[in-house]
Amino acid sequence: MSDEVVAESGAGAVRPSAGTEGAEPRRRRGVLGSRGALAVAAVLGLVVGSGAVATAWVLSGAGDGGAGTFTLVGRIRLAGAPGQAGTCSGDGPWSDVDKGALVTVYDAKGLVVATGTLGTGAYDDAAACTFPVIVRNVPDDSKSYGVRVGWHPRKDITNEVARTGELVQLLE
Repeated sequence: MSDEVVAESGAGAVRPSAGTEGAEPRRRRGVLGSRGALAVAAVLGLVVGSGAVATAWVLSGAGDGGAGTFTLVGRIRLAGAPGQAGTCSGDGPWSDVDKGALVTVYDAKGLVVATGTLGTGAYDDAAACTFPVIVRNVPDDSKSYGVRVGWHPRKDITNEVARTGELVQLLE
C-alpha cells in the first residue's frame, strides 16, 4: 500500500490512508474552541460586572440608609373580582403593574429623589391585587412626595404618610 493522503470532506481534516497503520491521528492542542472561549468570556463578564455593581453600591452609600433618609413603605392596589386568590399582576391598561415595576418618588419640587420596585402581587381579603412598595433612601427633607408606579399618574402624599407606611394607592 502507498503512503498517499486522503482528504475527508466536511471536516477539513487530512488523514493518512489505510497504508499508514499505527500512525497517531493529529490533534489540536492549546485551542479552546468556540464553546471554551464563550465560557471564559461569560465568567469574565460575570466577575467584572459583579465587581462594578459592588463598587457602585459601596460608593453610592446605598447600603447604609444614610442620615436624613427613610424607607417609604406602602401598598399599590388594583381592583379585582370577588373570589380571586393567590398571586396576581395587572392586565389591560395596568399590564405594566407587576413584580419589579418601577416606583419613582418625587419631592415637593417635582425632582426625582428615589426609586424602588414593586414586590409580588397577591389578592387581599377584598380580592384586590395588592403589591408591596419599598423605596429605600428617600430624603426626609420634603414636605410632601409624589409616588408614581410605572407610567401611571403620580399620587401626592404628605411626609407623614410617606414615613409611616400608610401609603395605599388604588389604581382604577
